[in-house]
Amino acid sequence: MNEYIYLALSAVVFLVGLIIGIMLLRRSIREQEEYDLKFRTLASASAPAAPSTEEAPPVPAKEAEEAPAPASAPTIAPTEAPAPAAEGAGTTEAQAKEKVEQAKGEIEKLRGDGINVGSAEKLLQLATSSLYSGDFDRALKYATKASKVGRDLKERASAEKPAEAAPAASSEEKEVVALISAVQGKVAAIKEDSVEKSEVENLLRLATSFVRSKSYAKAQRYAKQAEEKANALAK
Repeated sequence: MNEYIYLALSAVVFLVGLIIGIMLLRRSIREQEEYDLKFRTLASASAPAAPSTEEAPPVPAKEAEEAPAPASAPTIAPTEAPAPAAEGAGTTEAQAKEKVEQAKGEIEKLRGDGINVGSAEKLLQLATSSLYSGDFDRALKYATKASKVGRDLKERASAEKPAEAAPAASSEEKEVVALISAVQGKVAAIKEDSVEKSEVENLLRLATSFVRSKSYAKAQRYAKQAEEKANALAK
């Protein structure tokens, strides 16, 4: 018995929901029709009235002579017409031409430096042909790409260029470096640590630092002092 009651209540709820849904749908359709009608009414009211096609009755010659001349409409100075937009989506001919000339100068300079600029030249040719055909946007785009490719080729050529050889060491530098190396060998042969050995190592560090700063005279002086102390320790 309870099951039948639940089924009946479910059916009633479903029917009520269905009826409400249909009512809302009808209301929505009616509001849409009213809105369309109102829109068409406003559109027809705002449309300009069609000029009358009825011809004016002929005026007798005498009345036409005596009739005052119609007042002339006030003269309105014509406003200057806006300049025609340049072809393309905003790039002017002057801008495109300037960019093409700039890219051309950059590529010629790279060619003079011995860099292979074949890929950049192809882009420059496309930019030039686009400029002559009036496609200024495309000309600007290809000229910009040509400049970028040229810069990339220059960086690549610089990276592949072998580093310059370091300048040859002078005879004075060679002499003091050889002396420092010889004293270091003597100090390494001394197994026992002592104050005198530490002094020799400090003198060698000073001599090495003066070699790095290219003060070879001072480096030579400290290296010789280190040599004398190392010889005394070796005895």
